Amino acid sequence: MGSSVLVWSRERFRARVVTAGAGVVLAATIAGCAAASSASVTVSGKSLVIYASAPAGAASDPTLQDVLDAESLAFQQKQGEVTAYHVAFHTIESAKLSNNARTAIEDKSTIAYLGEIQPGASADSLGITNALDVLQVSPTDTALELTVSTSAISNTPGRYYESLSTYGRTFARVVPNTELEAKAQVQEMQSLGVSKLYVTDDGSPYGTSIALAVRNAAAPAITVVSSESGADAVFDGASSASAAIRTFNTAAQSDPAVKLFGPSALDDGTLVAGLAPSTRNVYISTPGFLPADLGTTGRTFVSNFTAMYGHAPAPEAIFGYEALAAVMDVLREAGTGAGNRATVVRDFFGIRDRSSVLGTGTYSINANGDTSLAAFVFSRLRGGKLVPFKFVQPQG
Repeated sequence: MGSSVLVWSRERFRARVVTAGAGVVLAATIAGCAAASSASVTVSGKSLVIYASAPAGAASDPTLQDVLDAESLAFQQKQGEVTAYHVAFHTIESAKLSNNARTAIEDKSTIAYLGEIQPGASADSLGITNALDVLQVSPTDTALELTVSTSAISNTPGRYYESLSTYGRTFARVVPNTELEAKAQVQEMQSLGVSKLYVTDDGSPYGTSIALAVRNAAAPAITVVSSESGADAVFDGASSASAAIRTFNTAAQSDPAVKLFGPSALDDGTLVAGLAPSTRNVYISTPGFLPADLGTTGRTFVSNFTAMYGHAPAPEAIFGYEALAAVMDVLREAGTGAGNRATVVRDFFGIRDRSSVLGTGTYSINANGDTSLAAFVFSRLRGGKLVPFKFVQPQG
């Protein structure tokens, strides 16, 4: 069956697998394309590849790198558990994010793709992997519109799929979506005494969608107002730090006491670097857990990660570990059927009451590809850094 050696470099954050053995031939049998999952794509032979996508320049971002390193750690620990096939793991980086997905589908032995890390980025790759029935699992892309219809963006989520009528949904994630994040945001606002909230966004699909979700979640407990004037809090549904910097600085200049909230896309060192000295009350949510909210397996992950990489993982990293671990467990449980892409998609969407490193309970994946898990960490501005301080599980 051949052997494999995982070679990785933190500086270049590449993961390559050197594999002995014959090439893999792709067999596709199409029974029709009127209904979802009417086609079957099967990898022949006994070698499978899981690709992981890395955004360009991720090595310079500690959080992105931690997610990628956690994926590699999971593979190292679980690669021997799939016995019916030889499984290889490649982390790929391209200047254009969509090229990562294209590289994956061009490999006829691909069985799964660990997708995008940055919120909203999966819109660039979801359709590409769907075109050839490849399971895509995002560790940390929370964007609601990828899985759920939202009036903020037309024709969602179907617009992101290239072969929805043939293969059905092939995108899933182990991280809670922005609808749950919006509820966590409002829950934290209430705990901080917010009564009047101004909501804005940067016009991006991600930003527009989460801004609408926050407006919906706020009512009726918090009054959503039409301008910053008189608001005691501002939520900016921004997909990048540059837009939020302007919003936060302007709001704080008008009222230094105003509370400033942002979603996980703003968990970025460049946000803090661009804030004015008078901009102080900043609260950013990210999916994840504080150490005290982890179970035994989660604490073991933190310990193993720290031993391997020399520092504690960012809160989001645990989702990278779980994304790879869940895919490997699906392949193991599929046995000789693990080479069939439709089987792998079906079995991942069939995850029920799974115990994992994520918290102290279990989670399931629903028909949309979303997790039942709802877990967020809020960070606040302290000493020129975003410092995690509170774990929030939104209710309802």
